[in-house]
Amino acid sequence: MTDIKTYIQNQLNRAPLLLKPLVQDEQGKPYIQRKIILRMREYIKNFNGNFRESRLIIIPGLRGVGKTTLLAQLYFELTAARKEVLYLSVDEIVNLIGSNLYTALKEYERVLGTSFEGLDRDVFLLIDEVHFDKQWQAVLKSVFDKSRRVFVICTGSSALSLQSTPDLARRSQLEKMYPMNFTESLLMKSNINPDEPENNPVSGLDEEVAAALFEAVDGADCYRKLAALQSRVNEYWKRIDPLEIDAFIKRGTLPFALRIKDESAVYQRTMDVLDKVISADITDTTRLTPETVSKIRGALLILASNDETVATNMARSLEMRASTLLSVLEALERAEIVLRIFPFGSTERKIRKPSKYCFGSPLLRLALLSVVDGSAAFEKNKGRLLEDLVAATLYRRFGGSFLAPLQYDAQKGGADFVVSLKNRIIVEVGWGEKGNRQVFQSLTKVRADYGLTISDTDVAIDETGKMIKVPLNYFLLI
Repeated sequence: MTDIKTYIQNQLNRAPLLLKPLVQDEQGKPYIQRKIILRMREYIKNFNGNFRESRLIIIPGLRGVGKTTLLAQLYFELTAARKEVLYLSVDEIVNLIGSNLYTALKEYERVLGTSFEGLDRDVFLLIDEVHFDKQWQAVLKSVFDKSRRVFVICTGSSALSLQSTPDLARRSQLEKMYPMNFTESLLMKSNINPDEPENNPVSGLDEEVAAALFEAVDGADCYRKLAALQSRVNEYWKRIDPLEIDAFIKRGTLPFALRIKDESAVYQRTMDVLDKVISADITDTTRLTPETVSKIRGALLILASNDETVATNMARSLEMRASTLLSVLEALERAEIVLRIFPFGSTERKIRKPSKYCFGSPLLRLALLSVVDGSAAFEKNKGRLLEDLVAATLYRRFGGSFLAPLQYDAQKGGADFVVSLKNRIIVEVGWGEKGNRQVFQSLTKVRADYGLTISDTDVAIDETGKMIKVPLNYFLLI
């Protein structure tokens, strides 16, 4: 087995060779970078300019969103600028080397010839999958406190944002990495640089559409603002093949899927991602027994096939206790494989009525359903997949917490989502010409200010002035 000293030397010597396939294709053409890299560059710029309070950046996110690729891209930018950089994979350190992050960093200090507190030059640490070391918080807190000359970016499981201690939270900056939206996905798919204005006519339009949808005074104001944006929305879409919408829902939310041509291979790779979350992330961060962990894929298949989850029925199907199932669902939620949406109403109602579970990316549900439905999975489940997409968009848009802003109407025929911001807004999702009955029913019950029906339709407002039809091609811009 490689010892930690050899591993650190290998990382310093071989990192360019190991990381290069993550940043360019086989012809050597660089992959387009996700927008989050702009925020990382700003942190690094400030650090280089001696603004050193924000020198520990934590990036949690769902597996497959591109966290390792982001670190690889930053590695080459930093080394090109002649910075001293170490890239580490804590998964390898713990599970292959049998060591830990603390020991790895102590060995790196020996390579540097000084402790971190004795540094007379800047050092950059890029640490991947940091959650595999259970003491990662204490180690990074110590590094932060020892030296203002060490800049750290670490990535890991979505659960990192929930595990961070108050001490570490005060010292670090949290930058969640989400699945891609439509505009970012299309730019990456086409290998077009979004930083060039001529390539990004949607610039600024995303915020205006979002404001029209969720910050309007009332339904009439929402409709008026959407109608005013029509020419700019049309200008964006006139050069885009309408089939790109289906392609995006199928594979466009997770970057790795854009590089795989065969659809079945995309689903297999996605199942590999899910299996890695189960076998590594969930196993490492929970106390679930091996027997329970072995049933998680079955739980995901049930979730993928159902609109709502009644814990007692699901537990019976999986032959596990209801309390154990709740622990499984909580683990999947923490990993952002699923997004739990509580029923609208009182605390008692939230406990009594079943929660609804959407998937963090529609590709996750589609890969699971392809096991059962094969090539017909997409057409048979387009409504559910679109609902996942809307839920994931709202999750990204409103800070990644559904404890307050997002619920659903649990009554029979109730609307898909209840968004509670400054106003209360009903959201219904579906393909084809959607009626207003469900929106109107929920609108009255929850005393909402107005309702949105998102589908492949035209912008319209009903005779009450409270229910607005929102074309999918508007919503995809936010």
